[in-house]
Amino acid sequence: MEELLTKYFTGEITAYEKKLLFQAMDTDMALREEFYALQNAIAITGCLKGEEDRSIGETGYKKFSGRLLKYRLGKWMLHSCKYAALVCLVAVGAYFLTRYQLMEELGEHYTEISAPSGQRVKVNLPDGTVAWLSPCSTLRYAASFNDKNRDVELKGATFFDVAHNADKPFRILTGTYQITVLGTRFNVMAYPESKRFEIDLVEGSVQVNNANDPTDQLILCPHEQAILRNNRLWRQASEFDNEEYLKNGIVSFKSRPFGEILDNVALWQGVRFTVEKDVDIQKSVTGKFRQSDSLESILRVLQSIADFRYKIIDEKHVTIYGKIKGRKQKEEAVLQHRFLSRQGYRTLLYGK
Repeated sequence: MEELLTKYFTGEITAYEKKLLFQAMDTDMALREEFYALQNAIAITGCLKGEEDRSIGETGYKKFSGRLLKYRLGKWMLHSCKYAALVCLVAVGAYFLTRYQLMEELGEHYTEISAPSGQRVKVNLPDGTVAWLSPCSTLRYAASFNDKNRDVELKGATFFDVAHNADKPFRILTGTYQITVLGTRFNVMAYPESKRFEIDLVEGSVQVNNANDPTDQLILCPHEQAILRNNRLWRQASEFDNEEYLKNGIVSFKSRPFGEILDNVALWQGVRFTVEKDVDIQKSVTGKFRQSDSLESILRVLQSIADFRYKIIDEKHVTIYGKIKGRKQKEEAVLQHRFLSRQGYRTLLYGK
């Protein structure tokens, strides 16, 4: 079966051989584990942090190599130049493995890729499309992807650079809304736990349809954004900075409500904010921060542009409050302010 695995990941496998491979994985746990490990290595090119994160490369390579050896994949990488690029890939990228699942529904196998909280993941799809998953996002596609169609299911936010194929439109299913493209670059935000739905088009064109209402649809042009207003699609100008986002994972916002920024952070970090009434969530704020920064780092950055305090209750719950009510809270606020000033978090912001 090693030959079939090699053919699968180099694109040389036939439809019949692919069927044999997946049938074998249904009963062979070791083969399935090897498939998972190699698929992780090929599909994921890292968290895409800034240049300063390259220092983790050597450590990441050692950790990742250990995992590959555990799954007996080291010999593949050493004996085949087709996998040599994986060594370089790991050396410059992050060393975590995202969660992969292989499922079977109605005779069809699916691959599901999930990005952890606080991490971005770059995925190369079989048709040449590149997808950058935002934290706490999941992408799912069938083993027959690019054979019958180019359909993917998305829960969360992802930037797509879609390979052009006029005969097979690329379609994203987000639940209520479907996005159809031929070849283009755009960002989609469609977390199932949020009522917000957004598309920012960088180049090309996309068609957005409400699966439950054929009259609710839009065709976007470059630099336009689709949002929901009164539960219907609405068009407006987009301020999405794709170059900075793709290069360093930096998210920018200009004159956006503070509450909206908190909502984004909650979705990316997998936490829930309890915001007290004395916090002005409608206040317009402008700035930038790296999407993969820790929760506390992001909160401290936001403190430079919004008047609030915070208390981390546990890893899933954070209280946001305004007025300092007691002595203990005053002491915590002073410590936070000193830390913020000492670390120079204001330098992470770009404008007011």
